[in-house]
Amino acid sequence: MSFLDTKPGVPLLESDDLVRHYEVSRGLGKPSAMVKALDGVSFTLEAKKTLAVVGESGCGKSTLGRQLTLIEKPSAGGLKINGEAVGDLSDKEAKLFRRTVQMIFQNPYGSLNPRKKVGQILGEPVLLNMDLGRKEREERVRETMAKVGLRPEFYGRYPHMFSGGQRQRIAIARALILEPKVIVADEPVSALDVSVQAQVLNLMMDLQEEMNVAYVFISHDLSVVRHIADDVMVMYLGRVAEKGPTEEIFAKPLHPYTRALLASAPKIDPAHRVKAEPLTGELPSPINPPSGCAFHKRCPFATDHCAQVRPELRMYEGREVACHRVEEIA
Repeated sequence: MSFLDTKPGVPLLESDDLVRHYEVSRGLGKPSAMVKALDGVSFTLEAKKTLAVVGESGCGKSTLGRQLTLIEKPSAGGLKINGEAVGDLSDKEAKLFRRTVQMIFQNPYGSLNPRKKVGQILGEPVLLNMDLGRKEREERVRETMAKVGLRPEFYGRYPHMFSGGQRQRIAIARALILEPKVIVADEPVSALDVSVQAQVLNLMMDLQEEMNVAYVFISHDLSVVRHIADDVMVMYLGRVAEKGPTEEIFAKPLHPYTRALLASAPKIDPAHRVKAEPLTGELPSPINPPSGCAFHKRCPFATDHCAQVRPELRMYEGREVACHRVEEIA
């Protein structure tokens, strides 16, 4: 098995109906409950492309990221890298997988070990996953630091000595140092100042072009998504509501939930604002999701059929939509 070998015509990353359920305690004397954090998510990702995953807090975005990187194992479903199924991995296969898929975490203040210097933080993945000598490891670390705009003297400094933007550059360097094919970026700029966000996003796009890496970009910031993504996948309560090319979805969102998300983003020019009926109520609990379409209790177009039958994704106007009434409301 080799996750590193790219195969013509085969998607770089393929998720097939991924499921992640958690059993949680409900207190003394009560039966445990099942949280359906991820309830059947499928997509494909091509080399050098960026898929943005968007939705409200609690929709399953970060859970999906943990499954794709095998930080957690899916409860069900399949995952393929370069056409190779990812199952129970041996130590050798796990090393190959880590060299293929890496992750950038949301909080640069919490994802870096405060007791280790930058050189140690970046050198550790190389030490564990590649057969390189000490001198070669240091050269690789310094080369990667230069790629992300970190000065050579930063090699011997601790994370607390850097700004938020510099720490996120260190986190990006750590993800890139094994030269992965896929990087899962979980809200990589949400903890940064707006002025620094643009620098980090531009850096990520430059590195994508230089290193041929693909991104799964998890975000709630739609302006950032439009700037960086080729395709968008909108999630609601652990399932996909709409999925398609970024410009098409931003120009004409079809699912009522996608419309509501885009309408919530402030725009100065009235001509660019998305018109949508305001949502009512809160995101339902994943412990006890609604029957039928999970969105029906908040949807202004819902019917009795929506409350009884769960819609499946289907092609409509060039993208996939999970809505019974998409033809009527498009």
